Amino acid sequence: MSPSIGGLVVALGGDRLRLLAEAGSERPVRTIALAETLAAVDGASPGSLVLLTRAASAEAATYRFDVAMRRGADRGVAGIALAAAIGEVLPRSARAIGERSHLGLLAYGEDVDLAELAAAIGAVLSGDAAAALERAANGIRVLDAGRDHPAGVEQALNAIEEALPGSRLGDPGPGDLAEPVEVDGVREAWLVAPGGGVIESLLLRAGAADVASALGRERREQDAPIRSRSELLTELLATEPGRDGGLLRRARALGLAVDGWHTVILIGFEQGPLDDPVDLDERRRVVEQVALGVARAVSGIWHLARSEGHVVLLRTSDAEPGPAGAAAALSAARSVLAALAERSPGSAQSAGIGGGHLGPAGLRASTAEARAALATARGGEPAVFDATGLRAMLAEWYATDSARRSVAGLLEPLDELGPRRAAEAIHTLQVFLEEQGSVTRTAQRLHLHRNAVSYRVRRIFDALEVERDDPDALLALQLACRARSLA
Repeated sequence: MSPSIGGLVVALGGDRLRLLAEAGSERPVRTIALAETLAAVDGASPGSLVLLTRAASAEAATYRFDVAMRRGADRGVAGIALAAAIGEVLPRSARAIGERSHLGLLAYGEDVDLAELAAAIGAVLSGDAAAALERAANGIRVLDAGRDHPAGVEQALNAIEEALPGSRLGDPGPGDLAEPVEVDGVREAWLVAPGGGVIESLLLRAGAADVASALGRERREQDAPIRSRSELLTELLATEPGRDGGLLRRARALGLAVDGWHTVILIGFEQGPLDDPVDLDERRRVVEQVALGVARAVSGIWHLARSEGHVVLLRTSDAEPGPAGAAAALSAARSVLAALAERSPGSAQSAGIGGGHLGPAGLRASTAEARAALATARGGEPAVFDATGLRAMLAEWYATDSARRSVAGLLEPLDELGPRRAAEAIHTLQVFLEEQGSVTRTAQRLHLHRNAVSYRVRRIFDALEVERDDPDALLALQLACRARSLA
């Protein structure tokens, strides 16, 4: 494959040959031609790079150069290189012709021997191994110099453009080389360069990694305040009321309106017992990144947190959100689930939405309601908590740490059976208590034989060490089972 004009510049180094304009850098070069006069351009072969001698370059400031460029473009000449001193004062008309016809315009250094330059270009065109290694070394030196003082994305792009002229962020076109720019495993853009060989591909890949590193660094700096608020909110949700004074003071200092009205969206996603913890955390971070960006784009200021493995989106306001706030939360949740489904096809995400509540206690109450709603979410549609009836009372009660400790203490003997057997026992107990101790009705609801239900219930009460005729104990167990089902 013939190298492009941009590839030749990389191969020979910017001190010997450099671009005067980006247009035409993608043109492939098949041969070289030496022109003692501008008229000789008219006889150059298609695909050739015409090297103007210094005498011929002196005419580049005249209209005759414009004529030579047009004739060269008509013949399919790849580009014209002229002496650097003339290149600096090239007329605007000549640059415009180069732009329109995609004819490469280059300049060679004042101290460059034209015969040696022609020989070096010839070596590159013939695939000389030494020339290829020099081309790679030149590009690597440029990229290494950029890494010595890591800066932003713009500086990284400048470095790769110097190492590989014509490179840019954008969509690949026909014949282009392209490498993905990935940050945290997510493709953010394409780094594109005019088509070339193996050396150009390797340089482009290294450049894409540098751009991704710069983009990730900038994003981490921008996200630092978000992470601080997120970590604080996560800690606040896990701290018992009455012991959160210091956290609340820090939250107010960070500008979090913890005393305002809070609405929570809880996002869950599929995770198996054998999932790798590192992969799981990476998936969660992607969910957080997408969810926060989408929610903010849809309806104002949202904050991130985590609660019991779920991603928390929190919106605060000075006034009671009311129906308009509920509609905004539902719209944000739908948009978040749609974006997550598009980003990760095949993975299952769900969302539960809590009601609007006031103050730090309201933050916990809305989170508990969102958790209860999440348990009922089906089919990719967000579930909104029903704010009426017993479920609302239970959710508000279970949002307190003292209630959680009470429930955990009551059901601890069953939890010791393991997750699957504990869930089965708690569900059996809940149905038995809802059916007021009727083994027959419990068996019908669970689709089990009466003897199986009797055996299960006897084992459950033996494990809990609770008397089946104690009404206070039965009420406490029923509340505990109902509250656990909300979570």
